[in-house]
Amino acid sequence: MSKYLMFQDYVLKDRRLLLAALAALGYTEVEEGEALPLFGYQGDRRPETAEIVVRRRFLGAASNDIGFSRTPEGYVPVISEYDQRALHSGQLLVKLRTAYSEQVVQEVARRVRGTARRTVEGSVIKIQVRF
Repeated sequence: MSKYLMFQDYVLKDRRLLLAALAALGYTEVEEGEALPLFGYQGDRRPETAEIVVRRRFLGAASNDIGFSRTPEGYVPVISEYDQRALHSGQLLVKLRTAYSEQVVQEVARRVRGTARRTVEGSVIKIQVRF
């Protein structure tokens, strides 16, 4: 049984942008509510809860639910040790942070009535906002 970890240093402040970032990673089926229980890969209910949950059936046969718990600072990921290593080849948090940051940039571009241009140079993603 894989233990759940709460990543306090990965605060995602905006719910709407978090949902858009999850969708960009392919997680379009998301459950929202208050203190939703998280389930392990065998369907066992875990003591951890979250306000935003991607259920394991949308992640993979051996996966646990992944969740995002609301704190005063924003939403923090609640992910099992297994899923942290397995999802997106162990890069789930990195890819989530990147997708979220891109959503933030798109929101800034929209607010200033500008455009955003994304380029990739090796492993570096560059985004220019013009207004």
